[in-house]
Amino acid sequence: MRGNALLGIGLRALPALCAGLVLFAKPARAELDAEDVEIRVLLAEQQPEMEKLLADWVDRNTGTWNTAGLEAFAPLVAEALKAIGFEVTIEPGVPLEYPDRKDARTGPLIVAERKAQVAPEQARHFLLLGHADTVFEMDSSFQKYAPDPVNPRRALGPGVIDMKGGLVVMLYALRALAESGDLARSDYTVLVNSDEEIGSLGSRPRIEAEARRGQLGFVFEPPREGGEMARSRSGVGQFHLSVEGVASHVATSQRDGRSAIVALAKKVLAIEALTDYERGIILNVGTISGGTKRNIVPGHAEAWIDVRYEEIEQGKEVQRALERIAMANDGAGTSARLWGMLHRAPKPETPEVTRLLAEHRKLSAELHYGTPEAVHSAGVTDGSIMAEAGMPTLDSMGVRGGGAHTDAEYIELASLSERATIAAILLRQLARGAPEPPVEAPVGSGLPGAGAKLESMRPSPPVIAGSRPVVGP
Repeated sequence: MRGNALLGIGLRALPALCAGLVLFAKPARAELDAEDVEIRVLLAEQQPEMEKLLADWVDRNTGTWNTAGLEAFAPLVAEALKAIGFEVTIEPGVPLEYPDRKDARTGPLIVAERKAQVAPEQARHFLLLGHADTVFEMDSSFQKYAPDPVNPRRALGPGVIDMKGGLVVMLYALRALAESGDLARSDYTVLVNSDEEIGSLGSRPRIEAEARRGQLGFVFEPPREGGEMARSRSGVGQFHLSVEGVASHVATSQRDGRSAIVALAKKVLAIEALTDYERGIILNVGTISGGTKRNIVPGHAEAWIDVRYEEIEQGKEVQRALERIAMANDGAGTSARLWGMLHRAPKPETPEVTRLLAEHRKLSAELHYGTPEAVHSAGVTDGSIMAEAGMPTLDSMGVRGGGAHTDAEYIELASLSERATIAAILLRQLARGAPEPPVEAPVGSGLPGAGAKLESMRPSPPVIAGSRPVVGP
């Protein structure tokens, strides 16, 4: 970058939010400095490049189960990070036990690290997360990036916001910091996994480990359509219920058959009845299938179930209820098997995240990008894993748009450079703020002392080898 003069009061970043319940009291800076303005100008000039890269990446299918596509995509991201000084490894996927997926494996995990060169003993450690996989598999009809025929300020495409656009934002923010010299002021770890859309079942242990090692986390998932940032998130679980019956031909031996579909239908009604909107508990039987032919009593049926909840005890309560439903005798001669786990704990609002959101909002206003509100979200991200491991995390750092997971998924194109600018300057502020001594927790308060890290006492869900199945009669 060229200038170092300040436009007003000098840059005052948020000091380190090192670990645990740690409070800082530095005053906020008054306005952008010259380097901030240059970052904004640089990224605005790079908007066409960003759109071109996004189109290329969206056109490459990286559905969660398209292992070949994910393996071909990973080197593209890796090389882009290597070009700005990161040491990058591409770790192979890991095997998973997953219903209806024989020999299932995750795609590769990109791990990139760059150590601080300027005052390394004072450097903060940032963890940046993204994911390469999308919900659009090879058999989807939605495969290509295209300009929105109605709104020229938008583009459509599979994963355009969730989250190829977020990957582009993250990369260009880091590039801008490399150009300004600020990338050298912090330790950075970047993780890009390939199994986020199925709950990060294989990559979770690495995310947890890196979150415990770092200080602040940023996930480049999209905000709400209006730009609202998530201050807290619901917990989520995924379950698969399969029912076995006895197949028979309806013309010759219907009485000998035992309908798996009838038994599953009874269970589905019981599952849906668990929803309690007042308590924030939502269950959704999202897919159901079974049987082979019209004239055959179905010998097999299955369903996928999504669970949302606000408190960890609620999640455990729902899981126990699902186990009871699976074990219930809903048809003589039938049996059921339940697979699943609560794979994302609720992400509560914390003082550290509140301060980060306030700084993000203030910066957005100074850049004239609006003043996004902070809201609770029932959607989940890998930021929930990071928060559960004790890391303060902003997890709505990606592009604006809407229609995620549908064939109407779109991006507000201007948000590419806008969100990259916010990310780069926010990271720059945090990197340049000198750490202050943490406030010690009062003796006997039960709170962690200085330098402590808020650690989750809950073990990771047993997702690599599969959760404990529940088998009903």
